[in-house]
Amino acid sequence: MPHIEFRASASELDKLPHPYPASRHVPEWFKNMPVDFGGDGPSGGTLKRCPPFLAAMTAGYIIPAPADVRLVMSDAGELEAYGQQLFLSTHFPQQYASSPFTKNRVVKFHNPWVIVTPPEYVCMVMAPVNRFEIPFLPLAGIIETGSYYKEVQLPMACLMKPGETFTLRCGAPMIQVIPMLREAWEQLSGPLDLARRTELQEKFDRNRHTYKEEIWKKLEFS
Repeated sequence: MPHIEFRASASELDKLPHPYPASRHVPEWFKNMPVDFGGDGPSGGTLKRCPPFLAAMTAGYIIPAPADVRLVMSDAGELEAYGQQLFLSTHFPQQYASSPFTKNRVVKFHNPWVIVTPPEYVCMVMAPVNRFEIPFLPLAGIIETGSYYKEVQLPMACLMKPGETFTLRCGAPMIQVIPMLREAWEQLSGPLDLARRTELQEKFDRNRHTYKEEIWKKLEFS
């Protein structure tokens, strides 16, 4: 079984909240959501009956915020951070000029962890999938974690508006790390196998939970 390691400075190791499997931190709003909806109007299943949604949310590992920090977006659009341990800095606007997020402040998360995988693996480092706890949109990247023995400093577009404040709590999900096996892929296009498609549709017609009960295979990250 391949393994992933998160390494930090020995002097900080016992002070930092450690990365953890994403499956261990499912948001409360998802836990509290009913499985089905109904009543006098339409009825059906909620997101809780969507295995792909949950599989994406719980894939890989979460690197959490290392400390509490209070964020203030001034009326002039300048982002300021207050806390005992500051782990955010700002990028120069010229570094992302002409991008779709050019009007946002882009900050850099000074991630204290080095991510280590076997050489044949890389890691997608991205925003926590299907989570909305923090007002940042991390800009995704694929990192050569088998050879890049260095902290990944992740840029994030701040979604706060002028005049807004936000307190980022220690341990809050900051980025999601999903290891991927390096493989060569080739793309093909062709006609639909109608018989195969019809056979599966008939299963769904008999049982709307066919995907979860017969198709879905849970990914494991520990």
